[in-house]
Amino acid sequence: MRRLFPLLLALTTSQQASANDWEKFYRPLPIGNSTIPSTEAPEVIASSGNPDADIETMWRRGFGIIGYTAFETGNSNTKDAVRLAKKLHARYLIVGTNLESTRTTTIPLTMPTTTTSYSRGNVQAYGTGGSAHGSYSGTTTTYGSQTTYLPYQVNRFRKTALYFSFVPKIGAGILTRELTPDEVAKFETRRAVAVQAIRDGSPAYLADILPGDIILTVNGNPADLSNLQKAASGPQPIKVQIARNGALREIDLEIPTEWQPH
Repeated sequence: MRRLFPLLLALTTSQQASANDWEKFYRPLPIGNSTIPSTEAPEVIASSGNPDADIETMWRRGFGIIGYTAFETGNSNTKDAVRLAKKLHARYLIVGTNLESTRTTTIPLTMPTTTTSYSRGNVQAYGTGGSAHGSYSGTTTTYGSQTTYLPYQVNRFRKTALYFSFVPKIGAGILTRELTPDEVAKFETRRAVAVQAIRDGSPAYLADILPGDIILTVNGNPADLSNLQKAASGPQPIKVQIARNGALREIDLEIPTEWQPH
């Protein structure tokens, strides 16, 4: 399986979500067809911040990733991720919520305004017939509006969820990944696999195959996934050629009966 972190990074930068989209952006992985659905409520595990490291840790414990969700949104709610895990019959769920950006902006608030002015005074007039005096008053009202700009913050979160189910004890217990372009050039073949993680207590674990090893051949044949699977169900032991730290090694890998396909 190729490393997942670049996939998650690509999705979180290209897919913009405006609502709760854990199920909408869910992507299944082929390993899900060979896992055992859980009858227990899914358990949430905090993300380490490194999806590849999380996948490797869970594989060591015997759990494979059956799918993942990745998107960006404006809220940090993760409850629907747990609901989806239950629907998928996943045993474990690793959730990550990271604040990607914060933007400060303003929203205009316009309110009506009313201005009232008052005037008053006295007047006195004189004439041939005598004089007169009096007073006056008046009110003037002016209607208008005033706009105030209120600041507020807009947050963007990157949400990820990895869903895991139990992997039956079949085969060598190796989680593989594709070769990188540099590895293809170095070994001059695409028909090899890189070891990403080893399940604890598995045949590969007991044979001291290590994460980072490059499996070049299996019983003299190119080490593609089909040959690995075929060899795991055939005569034992299996002869595996690996590249480690610049040197080639031959390892005998034996698959006991209880780890062979039934």
